[in-house]
Amino acid sequence: MIALLLAAITLTGALSGAATSSAEAADGKGPKTLLGSILGTSGRQDSHEEEERVDPDRPHFPEASTTVGKGRVVLESGYTFTEKRSSFSSHTYPEALLRVGMFAEWFEFRIGQSFLRQERTVAGTTTHESGAQDLYLGVKLALTEQAGYVPQIAVIPQMTVPTGSRDVTAGRVLPGVNVDLGWEIVKDLFDVELLIATNSVADNERTSHVEVATGLTAALAVTRKLQTFVEWDAFYPTGSGAATGARHYAVGGLIYFITKNLAVDLRAGLGLNRQANDVIAGTGFAVRY
Repeated sequence: MIALLLAAITLTGALSGAATSSAEAADGKGPKTLLGSILGTSGRQDSHEEEERVDPDRPHFPEASTTVGKGRVVLESGYTFTEKRSSFSSHTYPEALLRVGMFAEWFEFRIGQSFLRQERTVAGTTTHESGAQDLYLGVKLALTEQAGYVPQIAVIPQMTVPTGSRDVTAGRVLPGVNVDLGWEIVKDLFDVELLIATNSVADNERTSHVEVATGLTAALAVTRKLQTFVEWDAFYPTGSGAATGARHYAVGGLIYFITKNLAVDLRAGLGLNRQANDVIAGTGFAVRY
């Protein structure tokens, strides 16, 4: 699967170069949002307008409420460690997510691949599982830009398909949808993000249940290049998974923008209730082509 992802990166990089050259020759790239396209509003990015820095989905739990832009490609990657006392620990890497802007400013194609290594202890018996996780596929649609109290909104229809290793695959397609909302409270200083997600999640018995998740993030620009954030994340299983109970986390971290097209991040969090993992920590990067 990594070979497939690397091939996709090479192909989309080539397509990005061609698309960017043609886009730069035009007066603009069209409406930035789907609503703007439907209503015929301008919302155009002129060729002389200074390009904004990359807006990565990671490391916040809420994804960016923007798309990468037509003809642009963003690659995000990282590592996450989680632990729950002596009963559970896991490592996920490289958490590769390729985001490709195509067709319009407001449309983004997404493909992701990662590996999982985890250890679980139940009734004194320890089991180990590792391997490639199921392939992630999705699209992001930028719906609206912020207008006063009305947030910037993006929606992500998504799914995982059963391509993973035997030990970690869900064995079935797991669909879902994320809705991301963003408010710029103080320009270039303070932002608030909100995620509302509904996704199918595999459980230990290779069955699945629906899980509703929310994430609320406050991000503060410490300097022009350094951003810090704090967030509260919650996961609410429904149906057969409801017996496991909701999980709540407090997370904080830093994002450093080395250039407009390259950012690195660091985050750490604590579980807030018995059902949650005790510790979560990770690091990663995002690069735009």
